[in-house]
Amino acid sequence: MLNHLCLQRWPFVVVPEPALCDFIADREQFGEDIEKLLRNLSRQNASSIHPIWSWFGAGKTHTLYYLSNRAAQIHRQGTSNLRTIYSEFPRNPRSFVDVYKSFALQLDREELAQAYLEICTSSEAVRLERDLLSASSDLVSALKVLVIGEAVDQDLALRWLHAEALPVAECRKLGISKKITSSEESSRILIALVRMFGLCANSQNHTNSRLIWLLDELQRIDQSPRRVRDEINTGLHSTFNACPTGFSMILSFSGQPTETLPEWFSPELKDRIGRTKVMILPPMQMTDALKFVRDVLAHARPPESTDIDPYFPFSEKTCRMIIEDILKNDELKPRAIMQAFHAVLSEADSQIEAKEIQVVSPDLAKKVLAELVQLE
Repeated sequence: MLNHLCLQRWPFVVVPEPALCDFIADREQFGEDIEKLLRNLSRQNASSIHPIWSWFGAGKTHTLYYLSNRAAQIHRQGTSNLRTIYSEFPRNPRSFVDVYKSFALQLDREELAQAYLEICTSSEAVRLERDLLSASSDLVSALKVLVIGEAVDQDLALRWLHAEALPVAECRKLGISKKITSSEESSRILIALVRMFGLCANSQNHTNSRLIWLLDELQRIDQSPRRVRDEINTGLHSTFNACPTGFSMILSFSGQPTETLPEWFSPELKDRIGRTKVMILPPMQMTDALKFVRDVLAHARPPESTDIDPYFPFSEKTCRMIIEDILKNDELKPRAIMQAFHAVLSEADSQIEAKEIQVVSPDLAKKVLAELVQLE
């Protein structure tokens, strides 16, 4: 507890912490767009692709974590079966296999085992397992090992699922016929995983279920050779084509938005996206930034702090001065705001605790920000 600041945790975190991304500061319309999207995804199971286009530092990763947390909340409430997998587009990928790896590395071993157990113990176990076998017999073999195998074999099965280069003999030991070394095979396993979670949900009598892949930093694809870009685009749209229900991709990327999607989207992938609304995260105005700061501080307050000045341990005048200082060198984006306020509060923290000052003054903030400029 940071009692001297009337806070229960540090508010200005530059790198988003997934567990703490359970609110969206300011940007009410964007928050409503997220809620509408999740409401639609929870009410029907047709597969879909949704782009999120953001200025650099405008909060897209925080938004994806927030979306994941809200989906988990909806899942826990039992209103719909929504599962999310967050992954970053890899740096310097060689093929779609590396994009698949980013997905597979985020899979939870226990959730995989529980999903397969649910299928095997269902009243329709024979039919459901037959459906899963038709999607990938190798995946079924790996899942069986995860459920009943020795610890060393379970580790091997997980490594196979992560597309590691295992010796052929080790794969055969697990009953697996093929390593995941090609774009086609990685797409096939991803499709089979979507199928598995769907079958698990069906066995639990969920009429609507969905696996949502939150793929962040997709703009990195633009740095890849044309051949790699084409192969990854093919992997994405082929996977989507093979999953007509129960699957959504949230494709998040940075850059200044224009009227059309970036040219590194293949025509086939653009066609699959269709007329879906592109959610855009732009920079803020002064009033937006002030509300952002108030919201961030309010979310870090203990529940009993109801009559505290919304800007404390700052004053509104100090907040305006910090925001104006940011505008001299940068656009008003969450990352820039978090960095500036973090630096100023870090300097003032001990002084407030020692009761040397009561609030962060404009003069103190100006001094700290000037030193930061000199360091740059």
